[in-house]
Amino acid sequence: MRIKLFSNHNRLFNKMFVLMAISIFLPVALLGYLSYGKSKEQLESVSSQFLEDNVRLNAQQINNFFVNVEKQSQNMMASLELQKVLTKKPPKTYSEEVSFINRMIEIIIQRQGPYELYVIPKDMRNYPNYMKLINTNKIELRPKLFELAFQQQGKGVWFHVWDENTKKPVFIYIRAVRSSYYYEPIGVIAYQIPDDTLREEFVLPSSFHNYQMMMVDSEDKIISHPNANLYNQKYSTTGGWSTADMKLNEQGWKLIAAVPTKDLTGNIDQIQNFTVWIVIGSLLFISLFLSLIVRSLTLPIKRLVTHMVKVRTGALGHFGYNDSRTDEIGQLVRGYNQMISGMSDMLERTKEMEADKRRHELETLNHQINPHFFYNTLDAIKWRAESANQNNIASMVTKLANLLRFSLNNDKEWTTVEREIEHARNYLEIELLRSNRAFQMYFQVDPETIKLKVIKLILQPIMENAVKHGINKLPEGKGKIRLTVKRSDLDIIFIIEDNGPGSSEPIELEVYNDGESERQHGIGLSNVNKRLKLHFGNDYGIHIQSNPGQGFRVQLRHPIISEV
Repeated sequence: MRIKLFSNHNRLFNKMFVLMAISIFLPVALLGYLSYGKSKEQLESVSSQFLEDNVRLNAQQINNFFVNVEKQSQNMMASLELQKVLTKKPPKTYSEEVSFINRMIEIIIQRQGPYELYVIPKDMRNYPNYMKLINTNKIELRPKLFELAFQQQGKGVWFHVWDENTKKPVFIYIRAVRSSYYYEPIGVIAYQIPDDTLREEFVLPSSFHNYQMMMVDSEDKIISHPNANLYNQKYSTTGGWSTADMKLNEQGWKLIAAVPTKDLTGNIDQIQNFTVWIVIGSLLFISLFLSLIVRSLTLPIKRLVTHMVKVRTGALGHFGYNDSRTDEIGQLVRGYNQMISGMSDMLERTKEMEADKRRHELETLNHQINPHFFYNTLDAIKWRAESANQNNIASMVTKLANLLRFSLNNDKEWTTVEREIEHARNYLEIELLRSNRAFQMYFQVDPETIKLKVIKLILQPIMENAVKHGINKLPEGKGKIRLTVKRSDLDIIFIIEDNGPGSSEPIELEVYNDGESERQHGIGLSNVNKRLKLHFGNDYGIHIQSNPGQGFRVQLRHPIISEV
C-alpha cells in the first residue's frame, strides 16, 4: 500500500514533521545568525586561553631547567674534595698552583654535568694562572657579583650577559660554596648556559610560523628573543598581537608568548560565509532525513492502529513487522503481539477453567455425604460400646463426633477462642485414647479472650504436628504439650509448645509445602500460616522456634475481630 506524504490521512506525520522542523530549523538559523557576532569573541577567548596554556607549559619547562641547574650546583657543592681544595691555603709557588689547577679540573670533569662549569676561589688574586683559564669575556669577575652570591642563604643568583663572540646573550648562574664546618664562603660556582641551549626548552606550536617566545627581566628589557639583536631593548606591546606572560624566578624575569592576532582568528568574513553555506546545506539535508525519520516512526504506528481496528472485531491475530527492529517501535509491536498472545492464552485458560469448574462441581455433588448420617452412625456405635461396657470406645466416638460436628458446622469458617480450644482438646484426648501413649496437657487461657472471634481450625493442625513429630518420639509418659492464649494490644497470641526432640534445621514456611518439608513436618503449619496471611495480611501468621533436643514452639498471631 502506497502512502502519500503530507496528506490529510497522515496527521501524525504532519504534526511530527512540523514540530521537529521548527525545533531544529529555528536553532540552526539562530546559530547561523549569531555566529558572525560571536565568532570573533569566541576565537579571541580561545586564542587567549591557548596562549596562556602554552606560556604556562613553557614557563614550567624553563623553571624545570633552572631547577636542574640548581640541582647540579647542589651536587657540586656536596663534593668533599671541592671543600678540601677550596679550604686549603692559597698556593705560594707555581708548582703548588699547577697542582691546584689539576685537582680542580679533575673535580670539575667528574661533576660538571651537561653545562659549562667554573669554580672560582674566594680570593681570586692568589690564583693568577688559574684565572687565565676562565673565559672572563662572559663571566665578569666583579666583587659586587661575588658579594651578592655570598649574601644568598643557600641559594644562587641568575644573571645574563652579552657574548661578543656569538653575538647572543649568555645566562649565568652563580652560587656561593660554603665550608661544611664553619659555613663561611670559600668560593663561587658558576654555570654558563648559552641562549640557544635555553631556547631549546621551548615548546612552540608548529602551526603558527610567526609565534614568538621571549624572556624579559624585571625592567621589561628583552634578555632572550628569536632575534638576538633585540637584546636589552625595552619590550612594548604593539597592536595586532596577542600576548600572554608568566613570572619565572625570583629575579623577576618573565616569559612572554606573542603571536599575530590574525594568525589566531583568521578571516572572520570567510568564517561567516562558510557558516552561512553550512547552515543552508544543513537545513536541506535535515529536511530530507527528517522526513525519512518521521516516516519510519509514524508508518508502523499507522499500520498498527489499522490492525487494532481488526482486533476489536474479534480477529486476534499477530501484527506482522520486521523482527530485526530493536527500537521503541519494535518493542511496542512485540509487546502488542505478546498482549495478543496473552489474550488468546487467557481465553483458552478461561475455557479450561470453566470446564474444570463444572467438572469439580459435579464431583463435589457426587461425593457429598449427609453429615447427619455420620452423627447417627456414630451414636449407634457409642450405644453399642456402652452396651458392651467399652467406655473408652464410647468416649472416643463421642469426641470424634464433636470433631466432625465442629469441622462440618454448616461450612462456617468463624468460631470463638473457647470453641477452638475445645476442638483442640477433643483431638488430644482422642490421641490419648487411640495410641495408649500417655502425655500431659496444660492449658493457660486469658479469660478475656475466650469469647473473641477467630477463624476455625487453626489450633488442631498445630497440635497434630506436636503429637506426630514431638510427643510420639518420646518415652511413654514423658510428653508434655502446653497451650497459652493471651491478649497483646489488638492481637490474640496462641503459643503451642512441646518437649519433643525439636528440629535441627530451620523451617521456612514460605517453602513449607515442598516435598521434603511435607515429609518432615506435614502441611498443617503451612496451611494455617497461609490462611492467616490471606485473611489478615503478612503481619499475621505463625512463627516457629525450634531448639534441637529442647522442644518445638509455635507462636500464632491472630487479630482481634469482635466478640460473637
